[in-house]
Amino acid sequence: MAEKGNGRFPWRGHPNMLAAAYYRDLEPTGSLPYHEKFAGLVQLCEQARTGEFQIVVVAFPQVLGDDYDELVRNIGMCAEAGLLIAIAH
Repeated sequence: MAEKGNGRFPWRGHPNMLAAAYYRDLEPTGSLPYHEKFAGLVQLCEQARTGEFQIVVVAFPQVLGDDYDELVRNIGMCAEAGLLIAIAH
């Protein structure tokens, strides 16, 4: 790790970071296959890799997964894209 940061975000100062919101309607998407259910999140992570934004904001954790496996998988996907996750609720 670099002395002045973690490689992507500096420890000091106040860098300007941009955020993007991610949402999905839980009831209609609950029974869809993973790739259909989270197509928007996959696309958001691909956009984030370009450096367009650094934070993804969700209303509550269930938006990122209906069960533990989905939640962990999606948090990992956001981490690989270099995204910070902000949960509003």
